[in-house]
Amino acid sequence: MKTNYFLSVVAIISLPLLLTRCAEAPNWDDEAYNSTPPGAVSNPIVTNINGGAVIHYTLPPEKDLLGVKALYSFRGGGEILETYSSAHTDSITLVGFPNTDERTVKLIAINSSKVESQPIEVAIRPLTIPVELIRNSLEVTETFSGVLVKWQNPTKADIGVSLFAEDSLGYMNLDYTYFTREAGHYAFRGYDDAERKFRIVIRDRWSNTTTPLDTILTPLPEENVVPYGADGRTTWVRYGYADRTTLWRGDYAGVYGSNDFWRMFDGVKTDAGYFHPGLAETYRLDLYTLRPEDATNNITRTQYLTIDMTRDTKLSRCKIYNRNGTTTLNPNDPQHLRVWASKETPKGAEDFDDDRIASLQYWTNWPAVHGVDGYKQDWTQIGEFIFIPPSGAMEMFTWTADDRIWYQAGVEFDFFSEHSNTAFRYLRIECVRNLTGNNTTQFHEWEIYGNVVRGGDDDDDTEE
Repeated sequence: MKTNYFLSVVAIISLPLLLTRCAEAPNWDDEAYNSTPPGAVSNPIVTNINGGAVIHYTLPPEKDLLGVKALYSFRGGGEILETYSSAHTDSITLVGFPNTDERTVKLIAINSSKVESQPIEVAIRPLTIPVELIRNSLEVTETFSGVLVKWQNPTKADIGVSLFAEDSLGYMNLDYTYFTREAGHYAFRGYDDAERKFRIVIRDRWSNTTTPLDTILTPLPEENVVPYGADGRTTWVRYGYADRTTLWRGDYAGVYGSNDFWRMFDGVKTDAGYFHPGLAETYRLDLYTLRPEDATNNITRTQYLTIDMTRDTKLSRCKIYNRNGTTTLNPNDPQHLRVWASKETPKGAEDFDDDRIASLQYWTNWPAVHGVDGYKQDWTQIGEFIFIPPSGAMEMFTWTADDRIWYQAGVEFDFFSEHSNTAFRYLRIECVRNLTGNNTTQFHEWEIYGNVVRGGDDDDDTEE
């Protein structure tokens, strides 16, 4: 009994000690919590920017500073917004304001316990908002089957360019919104060549919108611009082939069998009809330079094809068909082409004082003659055609069966829409590479669309 009594007494004495020790266990959360407000932000310096402001300041010295919070509203009496900046920087950027009105921003320092300092007030006055800058730069012209909208975007703002078109009842209906953060242009198509009212509106990601730009335009009609003679062959001309001045321009110099130039536009989409510019002559550099030392220089070189369309023509798009082997692709079909255009007659031998090498330097990029593609300073690039199949494969041997079907069924490319209202007479196709990676390209079937300038009255439409 004595032993039991002693144990009971010890137990009774120990219980309050145990309870006391539990009550006195440290509360680490309480120890980490800092209820003292940090010092206020000081020395604010405001730099107003388009649609916003950047505020630099001096941070309070607290070691547990979390950052700075800005309180503001886009419009007077509107929703109070919050933007945060960490303690690792001494500035905060505010954007998205709809106008240039002056407004007050409150800056509040916050410590790691989320305790806030006393606010300081800073006045900002945003500069012209980005969408208004873009609105002031808008240019709208007619293009094939629609309208072409151009704009500048100096601040690289995220914007949407929306086109509205008037319907038969006079309502303005949204056609499409093109999203970008770059300067550029976009062609809204799908309209007949009837006069119509269009409206363009620019908006940003805060739903700030510009004053609409209203215009009345008549979209350009579109047609197949390749002409044909009574024999069913195109009357377009392989420029310089008849008098062999192709050799002065580095153009394809020959033809293989009956696969002549007109086959490029004969409407035949089977393997029987295509333009084969020859191989033996193409690879012989001495044929172009007349230098005996170039007789063995048969390396792959960029090749060119210059076409006289015989009349001033505005161009919209091109559809290119390639040969339709059942299981394989033809390695000489194109993979990458650039298209250049000019209204002026191509330079001839007389323009280079009958210096063949000087002419080749101007007309080609061939290293053997120190070519610089000088014609590109005088001609306008109107297109770049890169055949990237649906699978994304870049090497011919990795193309899928679906890729081959896509390639051989005709691939459509738009000419650069900023030149769609410009009339040209001559085309120059720069053959960058074929499917195997060299430059000897053959041409199966091409369809070219746009608008032929009739009557010669096209001066007002030609770009400077």
